[in-house]
Amino acid sequence: MSQALIELTDLSFSWPGQPALLDIPAFRLEPGETLFLKGPSGSGKTTLLGLLGGVQKPDHGSIRLLGQELTALSLAARDHFRVDHTGYIFQQFNLLPFLSVRENVELPCRFSRLRARRAEQRHGSIDQAAASLLAHLGLKDPALLARRADTLSIGQQQRVAAARALIGQPELVIADEPTSALDADAREAFIRLLFAECREAGASLLFVSHDQSLAPLFDRHLSLSELNRAAHGACAGEV
Repeated sequence: MSQALIELTDLSFSWPGQPALLDIPAFRLEPGETLFLKGPSGSGKTTLLGLLGGVQKPDHGSIRLLGQELTALSLAARDHFRVDHTGYIFQQFNLLPFLSVRENVELPCRFSRLRARRAEQRHGSIDQAAASLLAHLGLKDPALLARRADTLSIGQQQRVAAARALIGQPELVIADEPTSALDADAREAFIRLLFAECREAGASLLFVSHDQSLAPLFDRHLSLSELNRAAHGACAGEV
């Protein structure tokens, strides 16, 4: 069996004084795979993403990304590894409002020499990489690159956030409820653009959402409750 991009083994996590939130015996994400992960609020989706990014450490178990055991790294090393190899698209996009569109997209390359080098090798320069990604995602007006991020529409912000996640060809793109503010047609169009860019970059996509209608678009779809033996306890207090 080939090496997984992500491999979790006997993973458990709980917040202090709380019952287990996550108890995942095994999980794999393959290189180049698109995976839809469904789960309601409070089910541990965001915590799982934090563990995959090395923001939190599990109580027990193994998290391997590209063969690297994240639990063996220091916090600083986990932060560096995350920015080198993982791009995030957040639910609220988390663009820096005082920066331009171009500056927001290029931000990962300011923190990761690896992604800066990949962007330069693929596109000739970091600036050209940003412009090319934005154009592929439907933002082709050169004047837009100089605009402040807080002047954009929701749909434009979403595409800028996607370009920021993809620049420098990270091996893993994680999208956390990035389509919740869009109508059905816009959601599907955005996901197809995202698929195309992930394929072009050779990235795997882990897409987290509660919108089950999107699941058939992906190579594979799972409910967090299928993975998580602690799911019933974690969801017991939900309305």
